[in-house]
Parts: sequence; C-alpha cells; structure tokens
Amino acid sequence: MIDVITLAGGLPRDAELRFTPQGAAVANFTLAASDGRYDQDQNKWVSTRNLYLDVTIWNEPGNKENPTPWAEMAANLKKGDQVAVTGKLITRSWETKEGEKRSKVEFNAYRYYTLPTAPQQQPNQAQQQWSNAAQQGQTATSGAWSQPPAQAGQDQPPF
Repeated sequence: MIDVITLAGGLPRDAELRFTPQGAAVANFTLAASDGRYDQDQNKWVSTRNLYLDVTIWNEPGNKENPTPWAEMAANLKKGDQVAVTGKLITRSWETKEGEKRSKVEFNAYRYYTLPTAPQQQPNQAQQQWSNAAQQGQTATSGAWSQPPAQAGQDQPPF
C-alpha cells in the first residue's frame, strides 16, 4: 500500500507555529476543500460538499539532504492561501478525562507547495450550458450536447 498522498485546498485561517519541549518546530493549519457547481438561480458558484482536514508539518532536523525548515515556512501561510500538501493520513487516539475514547484523522505533511490564486470569475456561456445540461441529466451523447452547434459562438476558437 502506498501511504503518500497529495491534497490541495485553501486555508480557512492562519497557520500556527509551536515548539515541542525539546525545541522542534511544528506548524499546524487546516486545509479546506469543497466541490462546487455553478447555481444559475443564484448566479454564483456554490459548495456542495466541504472537507476540513487538520495538517501538521514538522521541521526535519538533521536531514542533510533536505535542511529546509518546512514548519517555520508553513507558519507564514495565511487565511485564503491555496496550498498542496504531500504526506500521509494518520489517526490520533486519546482518552478524555471522563474515560471516553476518541480518535481523529489528521494529515502529517512533510512538504507543502503554494498554489496561485485566480480571481473569482463568472462562468462563460459554455460552462453555463454544460451545468444546465448536467442538471437535466444530459450527457455528451444525449440531449443538446450530442448535436453539432448551429453556428459558431464566441466560445469557439477562431479556426
């Protein structure tokens, strides 16, 4: 089983930097991702499912091949930044004061990459047509999408 994965999303709040009693740096942040679709009635993109995942990234002391202080760099991430993280999922378990057993899935990252952010754009005519067709259950081989366009529109390449 391969236990290294890469996830991408945005930060809903600033990253935090802490230090262990031994002095090791660790950054924590939350990665948020959602599926979205264009809602023509509201004239905007809406989220259909949201995922929030706690991410931990440690410095790698004594690693001669990679002396980069990843945790200290990740601590500079701010709310709204878009990032991709590489690492693995881990389960952390503990017991409450009342004796209840709890567990939580976290992402233990060893690298992160900042992603460019694009300004929010309104969907073009073709995107709106695809969204409408999908909502009506049409596919690329049925409905209006199975027919060639009556005339070239603005969304067609000029050749």
